[in-house]
Amino acid sequence: MKTRICAALGALLMLFGGCQKTPDKAIVTSKNDGTFAAALENAPQASATETSGERTYTDSFENASGTIRYELSLTAPALPTALPVVRVRPMEITPELAERTARAIFGDAEMYEYTPEHTKAELEAAILAVKESIGDWDALVEMCGGDEAAANDYKAAQEARVSEMEAAYAAAPETVDRKPCDWQFHPGSYYSDVTRGRIEDNGQQVLSAGVTVDGVPYVYTATNQESAGFREHSVEAGPSEDFTDAVYAGAGTAADVQTVEAKALEIANAMGLGDWRVAVCESDPNAASVTCLTLTRAYEGQPMTFHDGPGEAESAYGPVYTYEKLRMDFDGEKLMSFLYQGALEETGVVNANVQTLPFADILAAAKTQMRLRGTRDPVTGETVTAPEDGSFTKIVVDRAELGLSRVSIKDSTTEYYLIPTYTFYGASTACNADGTPIGYSFVDEATGRTITLPGETTVELAVINAVDGSAVDTGLGY
Repeated sequence: MKTRICAALGALLMLFGGCQKTPDKAIVTSKNDGTFAAALENAPQASATETSGERTYTDSFENASGTIRYELSLTAPALPTALPVVRVRPMEITPELAERTARAIFGDAEMYEYTPEHTKAELEAAILAVKESIGDWDALVEMCGGDEAAANDYKAAQEARVSEMEAAYAAAPETVDRKPCDWQFHPGSYYSDVTRGRIEDNGQQVLSAGVTVDGVPYVYTATNQESAGFREHSVEAGPSEDFTDAVYAGAGTAADVQTVEAKALEIANAMGLGDWRVAVCESDPNAASVTCLTLTRAYEGQPMTFHDGPGEAESAYGPVYTYEKLRMDFDGEKLMSFLYQGALEETGVVNANVQTLPFADILAAAKTQMRLRGTRDPVTGETVTAPEDGSFTKIVVDRAELGLSRVSIKDSTTEYYLIPTYTFYGASTACNADGTPIGYSFVDEATGRTITLPGETTVELAVINAVDGSAVDTGLGY
């Protein structure tokens, strides 16, 4: 039930769009008084950068509020032969790229133009899915954060969709002739139909196609949007909503990770955008057969580091644009879903091999950021105090990754820098006062399975500009 409700809500929000804040303040590239801009002119000096990868650093410390205890043990990453600073801009998904990507995913399978016309069977399945998504009032209220008014509005909107589909059912044909996809973009409203609800254009140009693989219908969509507050250049593919739960049954056995990673890289490299690497590979702890991978692209031979974000705050000075990343989910060795976001194209090399700070200086800056972590409530801004029961979070800082991260360029809302950064990671565990882990599990109403949340999770702790030592806020984008 929760799976269907969340999917339905996500679709509704995507269809209706939202208001974005107009840029109203300047942006910066560094917190260190212009030292980054000056350093862009510098090439590495043999005496300025220590040899990385040869020294292990250990330490233990707490954050300022005493709610997080750190245990640090990591080795400095090896330095590559060159660390570039690259200038990039958002890249439009062209019809050629859209078709090439579709072929990378689906091979020679026949792809059809998405049509708003549906068969009786399709409408019947869609009506049933919507009714199920709003059938559990308590779950609906929970999904809406306990806001009964919001839940009631959402339910009313879905009931209106059901009425429209029921009205269309009488005249619906038993079969529909599908036209081959012509790989052309259209305004978003071009794809409006009774099963998807009202779609506003919102400046979007969309290409949508369908394909059937092993009897399961998949939807493939490429989107371009440029507005004052929001950008989107993306490609996504996945099973039709009515088949999502069946496809992700997760009843099989774990796939061979190397085989799955090789398949993901084969698909990514077939897109024709250059070299990719697997940045994150995770197995679903509650579905042994499901493997989720996130890939990032290399620029001038140096791969980007995977970051979530940027957040809503970036709209304060420019359009929100997610970081470039490619996500693929597999069930066994079969690709189930594909999402490419934040497409970029390189516009120039600012410095082919910029001078960077010694790792010891980078680590000192990272530890300063870690001590600040979790000391203020992100909503109220109030200082966080240690719980009375003595519980705390233990974080074992065990990895630092050297790669490229995207930051804003001063006075530009259309281009970005990719700069060398060190990103620090740790294994986080919620602990009782005696240091024993705190576990958590619940029953998924949709499947009846018990879902156990991992006691230990990997978290991103600090991102430090390798050129000037400033902290990079990946939520803000600088």
